[in-house]
Amino acid sequence: MVSKIVMSSVAVIFFLGTLMLVNPSHLYVSPDETANAYFANLFSQTGSFQGTVDALASVLDGGLHPRSSVSVEGVLLPGSFLGLPFLYGAIATLVGSWVFWILTPLITILAALAWGRLVEKLTSPLIGKLSFGLFLLHPAVWYYSSRGLMHNVLFVDLLVLCVWLFLERPIKQRLLNDLLSGLLLGLALFVRTSELYWIAGAVLLAGLFWLRQIPYRRISLAFLGLLCGLTLLFVMNTLTYGSPLQTGYTIGATQIQDLQSSDSLDALTTLPFGFHPMNAWRHMLAYGVQMFWWLSALTLLGFFILCSQKHHRRSVRSSLLIASLISIWLVFMYGSWEIHDNPDPLQITMANSYVRYWLPLYLFSTPMIAAAIGWISERGRSRFARGTIVTALCLLVLGLNIHATFLQGEDGLITMRRQLQESAAIQESVLRLTPGDAVIIVDRADKLFFPERRVVYPLRDEATYEAMPVLVSHVPLYYYGITFPQTDLDYLNDSRLKRMGLQIELIQTYDQESLYHIFSP
Repeated sequence: MVSKIVMSSVAVIFFLGTLMLVNPSHLYVSPDETANAYFANLFSQTGSFQGTVDALASVLDGGLHPRSSVSVEGVLLPGSFLGLPFLYGAIATLVGSWVFWILTPLITILAALAWGRLVEKLTSPLIGKLSFGLFLLHPAVWYYSSRGLMHNVLFVDLLVLCVWLFLERPIKQRLLNDLLSGLLLGLALFVRTSELYWIAGAVLLAGLFWLRQIPYRRISLAFLGLLCGLTLLFVMNTLTYGSPLQTGYTIGATQIQDLQSSDSLDALTTLPFGFHPMNAWRHMLAYGVQMFWWLSALTLLGFFILCSQKHHRRSVRSSLLIASLISIWLVFMYGSWEIHDNPDPLQITMANSYVRYWLPLYLFSTPMIAAAIGWISERGRSRFARGTIVTALCLLVLGLNIHATFLQGEDGLITMRRQLQESAAIQESVLRLTPGDAVIIVDRADKLFFPERRVVYPLRDEATYEAMPVLVSHVPLYYYGITFPQTDLDYLNDSRLKRMGLQIELIQTYDQESLYHIFSP
């Protein structure tokens, strides 16, 4: 009874924490989230990801679109994978788009329960229950569940639920578990197709260890469910992009000029960012070890505990081997690349992509952390002492996790909430100062104005300058970005824009950024 109350309390704390970024203006932290919200809403209304043809976008040869989107022959399309907007859009047709804010946290709670049961089956009740809480309240999981329109947490949740259904088989119609398990695996690939290689490798390794214990009929049903999920993927890719193997990343590859400045760096290639071991090691130290140092220390201790204890079955060591190999793959796959989501490349924060790409690593660490806490508690000489040690360690971990998730650095959720509130005021002002048919050139502020206004990015690009005369001849044109010094403004009006028959004037300043009108005098 006590454990159920504690687990329920953990789930409530997690869920309430994920509501930190909910806002009435429907603004999101990143262009990925903004695009997913837009296309999920579009799908819920039309059953398609293809909107109406924008004649102006056709004239500009695909240059009129926000980040995380692509424009093909004047039609705006998702610039990433379709799984999340498809699933969330389908649910929104029944209950409305407000559900976007809470879907990922709710699914994550279900996945955490499933994860706890899986770990308990392999280890012990204490480690299983602790793993449930450690999964939900891990800073990386908590942070990206709050930003639930990113693909990554949903992807991990679907994988966990897939494994749980296959191993636990909780549904009374036993064979239905296998079918649904395969379907969830297909949906996970629908959400993040770029993870295909390590998922396939993990399934093959698991087959080598446990294939003889699984009836052929169960494997066939799981494979049938997988085909159903992949069929959805292929059909939606074909309807949206014209080919079953085409995605928003591949169709927009020729349009993306600077991958390093994008919030989306996935591609369905074996090692899309090359193989750079030193980079991978450096990033792993920063984001996998130092960022959550208290969890890292417990993970290392717990790893050796799980490996050394004789009463743990062979399946534990097999599971640790598979988790280790997956972790190594992900470290080299994503760690090899230099990713700077923050404008300051020296900032090491949870908003940088490594953290969300490495969510499976953090998930794998939770049983090890739990084992370490359990082992330390066993040093107590009485039941009361052991319980006190477990409680104290859990509260200590919780306090450090809360600090990392909500307070640490410039990307903590509390800071993000304040920035969204400031952005809402800017959005309201800019929309009031610009007509509905205006186009706004932006650098990173597309997430503020899209979809209320059409956007082009970035200003400092020859293609953007070449498009300006065409834009001005068709629609009101504005620029929103870092405020120009007077010398730069004079240069634009006396030289660069003057040669194009254009001028620029200041409309409104917002702290360090301003809105400008670009026009033909």
